[in-house]
Amino acid sequence: MMTSTTLSRLRRALLIKVISRQAPSRSDFAAVLELTALKVMEALQAQSIRFYLTEGDQLSIHRAYFSPGLWADDPAKEPQFRSTVDELQARRLPRNAGVLGRVIESGEPEFERHGTGGTEAPSLQEMGGLAVHSALTVPLKSTSILGALQVLNKDPDAGSHGEFTTEDLAVLEEIAEYASTLIHRVADPRFQPPAEDAARFVARFTELPLVGAAGELEIDETLVESVGEAVIRRDGVFPFKRLANNAIAAVMTNPLDYSRREMFTRVTDLEIEEVRVVSATIFETLLKNHFKEGSSSASFEVQDINIGAVAEAITSVYGMDRNPDISAADLEREDSAPIIQLTNRVIEDAYISGASDIHIEPSEKDLLVRYRIDGLCQDKLRLPKAAAGAMVARLKIMCNLDISETRLPQDGRIIFKKYTKKNIDVDLRVAVGPVTHGEKVVIRLLDKSKSALPLGALGFSDENLARYRDCIHQPYGMILHCGPTGSGKSMTLYSALGEVNTRDTNIQTAEDPIEYTLPGLNQTQMNRQIGLTFARALRAYLRMDPDIILVGEIRDQETAQIAVEAALTGHLLVSTLHTNDAPSSVTRLSEMGVEPFNISASLVCVCAQRLMRRVCRTCRRVHEPKGREEEILRRAIGWSGPIFKANPNGCPACAGLGYKGRVGIHELMVNNEELTEGINQGANVADLKRIAIRNGMKTLHQDSLLKVKSGITTLEEALSTLPPDAVVSNRTVSTMASCA
Repeated sequence: MMTSTTLSRLRRALLIKVISRQAPSRSDFAAVLELTALKVMEALQAQSIRFYLTEGDQLSIHRAYFSPGLWADDPAKEPQFRSTVDELQARRLPRNAGVLGRVIESGEPEFERHGTGGTEAPSLQEMGGLAVHSALTVPLKSTSILGALQVLNKDPDAGSHGEFTTEDLAVLEEIAEYASTLIHRVADPRFQPPAEDAARFVARFTELPLVGAAGELEIDETLVESVGEAVIRRDGVFPFKRLANNAIAAVMTNPLDYSRREMFTRVTDLEIEEVRVVSATIFETLLKNHFKEGSSSASFEVQDINIGAVAEAITSVYGMDRNPDISAADLEREDSAPIIQLTNRVIEDAYISGASDIHIEPSEKDLLVRYRIDGLCQDKLRLPKAAAGAMVARLKIMCNLDISETRLPQDGRIIFKKYTKKNIDVDLRVAVGPVTHGEKVVIRLLDKSKSALPLGALGFSDENLARYRDCIHQPYGMILHCGPTGSGKSMTLYSALGEVNTRDTNIQTAEDPIEYTLPGLNQTQMNRQIGLTFARALRAYLRMDPDIILVGEIRDQETAQIAVEAALTGHLLVSTLHTNDAPSSVTRLSEMGVEPFNISASLVCVCAQRLMRRVCRTCRRVHEPKGREEEILRRAIGWSGPIFKANPNGCPACAGLGYKGRVGIHELMVNNEELTEGINQGANVADLKRIAIRNGMKTLHQDSLLKVKSGITTLEEALSTLPPDAVVSNRTVSTMASCA
C-alpha cells in the first residue's frame, strides 16, 4: 500500500497543479502525468498503469507504463516492453469494451481479482505480455466522464497474495480525481472545477477543515457587523468567531492568498489564527444572510470577478469562426454585449490578482490574454480569434482612440471608475499596436489607492540608502533614475519626494500619467493633444517659485536642456531616463545635445534600478554554491558561502511558485570631483563606470548578489535579471570581501 508520506507528496504535487490559477501546458501536464504514473506504480507495486480517454465512441490509451521490475532479471526484455507501449498508445478500443465500458458507463470503479471478467480485449493482453490476475479500474470524471485509469497486476512479492486491496482502490480513486481535473484543464484552459470541488481540493492541499454548509458555522453577529461587508468582500475573509481580544477564526475560499489576509489584518487589527475553507457559493450565501442584498453596490462581488462565465458566452458568440457585427453604440454600453462585460471582468480580475500589466495578443488561431504578475507573464484566457476585433474596439472607445485606424500605434488612458460600479480606483495606460495577426493591446494598471512606500522598504542597502538620502536633501542639482519600464523608478521617486515633502517646500510635478497622488504636491498631468508637454510644463514651473521639480521622463533634447538649466539655477530636479545602467545616463544626455560641462555641473547622482523576485522565506532551501556559481560570487563580491534556492514545488505561502513579492536592486552613482573630470573630458561609459566603482559604487550585478548573500533572492533570479559585470574593480571586490 502507498505510504502516507508518498501519498502526501504526490497529493500536494497534483493539487498544486489543480488549484493553480494558470492552466498547465501540455508539456507540463505530460511530465506531471508521467510522475504520477511512476509514483502510483511504485507505491501500489503494480506492474502496469494506463490512462484511457474517450474519443467519441472509442477509447484511446493516452499513456501506458510498465514497471521496470518486469525486466529487472532480464534486461533484454526492456525494448520489447518499450515497443509494446508504442503499440498500445496507437490502438483504439470500442467505448463499451469490457470492464472499461462498464466503468465509463456507470462512473463507478471496478475491482477484479484472478482475472474474473477480464480487464481488456485479449489482443491487448497478449501484446502487453501480461497474464492479468488483479486489476483496479476507476473512472476519470470531472463534470463529465473523460475516460478511465487502470492498474494491472500487483507484484507477486508485494504480499496480500499478489492482489490489490481496497486501500489501493481508495488511493487510485483519489489520484484519478486530481488527474481528471488536470486533463479537463489541459483540454479546455477556461475550465475551472465547480465551486464545491475547488473548495475540497484547496482544503486537502492546505489540510484545513472544509465547511460543507453555511449552517455548520456559529456566527458572531457583532464581529461580522464590526468588520463590515466592504472589507469582507474585498479581502475574501469572513470572520465568524472571536478567539481572543485581537484574534479570530474565519472562513476563506482561498486561504493561500496571504496578501489578502495581511491586508485584512492591517485594516481591522485582527489576527486570523484559525482558517476554514468554504466554496465561493457558501461564501456568497454567508454574505447574503448577514448583509442586505445590494447594500454595498460599490464593493466586489465574488461571482462578478470570476470571468469564466463571460468567457463562455464569448466563445458561444464568436466560436466556429463567426464574427458578428457589433455597432459603435453597442460598444458604448457596459451591459450590451458579452464582449463589454468580458473587457471589464478582465481588468477587474487582473487588479484583484495583483497584475501590473494585461497583454491582449491575437494569434493565428485564437486571442490570448496574459497578466504580468511579479514581473512574469502568465496565461489567463484563450478566446476565439473572431473576438479580437471587438475587444480591441471596445478598449479604443474607452480610451477615446480612433477605432478605424489599425495600421498605426496608438496610446491612450482609461479612468476605470467610469466603467465599473465596483470600488476599483485604477487608471489604465493603454498602448495599441499592429502585429502579424491584428492589433496587440498592453494595459498598464496604475492603482491610485496605493501610496508610496518609505525609502527603507524599497530594497536599498544600508550604504546606498544613506548616500541616497544625502543626495535628495541637496538644495539644488539633478537626480536621475534609470532603468527599463516596470523597474520601480516612479515608486522610488515618489518615496523620495515623500521624505522631503515639508510645509516649507514647494514641489511641482509634471507626469504622464500621474501614478500616485501625494498630499502636498502640485501634480500636473501632461496632455500632448493640447500641447502640454514636459518641456512646456518645465518652463511654466520655473516661473512658479519651485523648490523641487519632478519631471516624469526626459525623452527629448528640449526637455533635457530645460531640466539641466533648472538644476543649475537653484532647483532640485528629479526625473527618469531609459538607460541600462547609471554611467550610460551621461552618454544619453550628451546624445540629446546637453554639453558635458553642464551635465557634470548639474548632476547630483544617478540611480539605476531593477526589480527581482524575492525567494519565499517559508519554503526556500539552503544551497552550497560550487564551480561556476562560486566563481560568480567571488568575482563580484569577494565572498562565497551557503545561499538559498527556490523550492520548485513551492508552498501555500507562495502559491507553489517558490517566489513571493519583489525587491529593488540599485546602482547609485554619486557625482564627485573625479567623475566630474571624466565627464568633462568625454570619458566613455566603461571609464565612467570604473571611476564610479573606485569611489564606492556597487553595480547592479553586485547589489543583486549581495541580496543573494542576504537570503532575499536566489542566484538564478539574480543572473536572469542581470548578467555579470564586464567592468569590475579588484579594489572594490577586496573591500567588499573585507567588509563581509
